[in-house]
Amino acid sequence: MLEGQPVVELAVENFLAQPATSRITEVAYKTGFSSRRFIELFKQHVGMTTKLFCRVRKFQAVLKRITNGQQITWTDTALDCGYFDQAHFIHDFHAFSGINPSKYLANYKDFPRHHNHLPMA
Repeated sequence: MLEGQPVVELAVENFLAQPATSRITEVAYKTGFSSRRFIELFKQHVGMTTKLFCRVRKFQAVLKRITNGQQITWTDTALDCGYFDQAHFIHDFHAFSGINPSKYLANYKDFPRHHNHLPMA
């Protein structure tokens, strides 16, 4: 995947293993690079910043919960998926999908079954 870049591999593995709890600064510290250099390396090899990568992972976790058919309580879902509060969750959901979470949930049966596919707004 990221051959020759063990620092980036370490970061991706950390973010994938614990997207809700991994802190970017903690992972950067583990690499031994400065935060700025670590983020530059990550962006070069992944195509997005560490912050955006973690936001996308949290959003994907929410979509997975919805498509798994679990009972949804937005506050619990937001906290379980790594958001600090419901406002940040709603902001990210709308930024990535173009719709609010309640509208998505009300209509998700009409959407494709793959949780990364969203309707165009």
